[in-house]
Amino acid sequence: MPKTMPKSPREGLTAAKVFRFLSLPFRPDRLKAYRSVDRFVDIAIAPLLADGIRGVLLDADGTLAPHHSQAFSPAVMEHVHEMTAAGLKVAIFTNANDDRFEQFQGVSVVTGVPAKPDPRGFLTAMRKHLGLDDPKAVCMIGDNYITDGGAISAGMRFIHVRPLPGPEKWAHRTLRAAAYYLARLYHPRPENQRKAPCEHP
Repeated sequence: MPKTMPKSPREGLTAAKVFRFLSLPFRPDRLKAYRSVDRFVDIAIAPLLADGIRGVLLDADGTLAPHHSQAFSPAVMEHVHEMTAAGLKVAIFTNANDDRFEQFQGVSVVTGVPAKPDPRGFLTAMRKHLGLDDPKAVCMIGDNYITDGGAISAGMRFIHVRPLPGPEKWAHRTLRAAAYYLARLYHPRPENQRKAPCEHP
């Protein structure tokens, strides 16, 4: 059984998260993903480079591993390495505890910025941790349209990953699933990006 970590206070249902969730039915542009995949390792790197992506912000919990896990699979670690080897600047941006990523050598961990989904957090992470100044050249990869999808409001592209199951509060799981289904209502997932039904509780 993988080791887990205690939760961070940044993970709570903050006013910013609730406000964003309530605004989504009226702002479908905030639900338009650049790509949608089943797993992080399904993201092809060459198309990102071809589209002008130079930097990547990675969510951790539910995206790279189950929630609060300290263990990351060799496949995930290798895919992160492939991104950096291809010339992409990569940083991990999580609202959870950020002291468990030493194994991702050469990858910056975003700290000291406003929590997701605040657009200021994404923009500060882009400048300080990726060394970039153009949001259009950055994509956020994550499992949550409410938190990770805040990158869209910052002018970045968002790649949605089907969430990996793990220990999380019922309210978080429910709101994330509601936002996902709302996104699919406004923006059906293209057939060429489907591999399996998206599993949301």
